[in-house]
Parts: sequence; C-alpha cells; structure tokens
Amino acid sequence: MQLLMIGFKGDQVPPDVRREVKGLLVSDQIRVLDVLTILMHRNRTIERQPDLDLRPPAPAHSGDLIERLLRGSGAAAVMGDSTSGGRGYLFSGDNIPQLRNAMEAGTGAIVLLLEHLWAIALRDAVVHSEAFPVSDAWIGRTALQQLNLLDPTR
Repeated sequence: MQLLMIGFKGDQVPPDVRREVKGLLVSDQIRVLDVLTILMHRNRTIERQPDLDLRPPAPAHSGDLIERLLRGSGAAAVMGDSTSGGRGYLFSGDNIPQLRNAMEAGTGAIVLLLEHLWAIALRDAVVHSEAFPVSDAWIGRTALQQLNLLDPTR
C-alpha cells in the first residue's frame, strides 16, 4: 500500500491532476482505497474538502481511512515490519508526515491511499520462498533525467 500526497496552490485540485486521479480510479493495476482533499488555510487551520468527483468505487471511504492514518502514529506503526518480521510486507514503511509540517499555508493537497495490485503476487512469492527484501526506493526526477529516462523539459 502507498499513501501519496500531492500538494497544489490555491483551493482546487489542478485539472490535469484531477484527470489522472480519475484514471487511477478505473485502473486494473492500482486500486484506490481512499481519497482525501484538504486545504491549509493562511491561519494554518486544516479543512477537509468533500470531493464526490474523486471518490473511489465501492467501498468508498470518503477520506476516513486516510484521516485515521494521518491522525495515527504514522506508516512505521502501520507497516513497520518487513517479511523477515513475519508480517508479510515486502518493505518497511516510512513515517507519514504531519500535515502542519508538510504543507504551506494557502495550499491544498489530495491524498490517495493506493493498493498496488501488481505487487500482490510478487509479495506472496517473496513471503512463500527463501527470497527476502533488501531495499526499495522511489527514483527522483534528477536521477531519471541523468539516465535520459525523463524528458528534462517535462
């Protein structure tokens, strides 16, 4: 599972981001478990924005799962053990950032809780074999550009 938070300026999810999230809602490789849109006002208060247009198909949690994760102790507590710990996760989780620290005043964020369906069979194969996780990482934009895997103008 992955918790993905995408920030934006102002109080509206940008149309391009909205379109891509809608595509994820019908993807057969990723299941969107929950979506939450939030705003950080200038006075640093956080407001939850209902967005029926970006609600995942049934069962729709309308931000409840994400809100519980954000209020909890973070992903390390939720996904803390690797397969060597007997919990069945390929890799240990990262801490979920505190919203007040992660967002600037006057911005918004769309938060997605994603299940990578393609990874289930791989996870099961690792768990039920003598294989074990070593590391995982998201490769950043600069590294992708250096490898000519990403157009530098994009």
